[in-house]
Amino acid sequence: MSTLLAKVENGVLILSASIMCLIAFLNVISRYFFGNSLAFTEEITINLFVLLTFVGAAVGVREKAHLGFTLVFDKVNESLKRALVLFSGLIVIIVFALCAYYGAMMVQFQMMTNQMTPALGWSQWVFTIGFPAGCVLCVIRAIESMVKELKILKTESD
Repeated sequence: MSTLLAKVENGVLILSASIMCLIAFLNVISRYFFGNSLAFTEEITINLFVLLTFVGAAVGVREKAHLGFTLVFDKVNESLKRALVLFSGLIVIIVFALCAYYGAMMVQFQMMTNQMTPALGWSQWVFTIGFPAGCVLCVIRAIESMVKELKILKTESD
């Protein structure tokens, strides 16, 4: 499951970044040759950037590429290390779970009120769903990372 999820995450990142680059290129060509910019491109680019950010955050947790300050962690005993891993993991999980919940509530509200995007006239929830989906990926990866770290600490202490 983890490798399938990794492939989905990587695919979303590649696809969204590629679409953003293509749209930006087309917008430059349109402005240069036709003197008009494509108004809808900003709407798509911003929403793809949100998706890219949260899926990228999940990949960062998966790859342990997030910033960390380990001075205190490195100096404490094994039981306190486990407590710190649990505490920090739970904080990350809670924050992203709350963001996913309120993001889902926002999507639900946009669906109920039939909100449309200004330039394209598409349903707003189509773009907004990237936020709670990315947060759910972050929760999954934070749980996975916390379990791996606890297993590593257990093998080190044995």
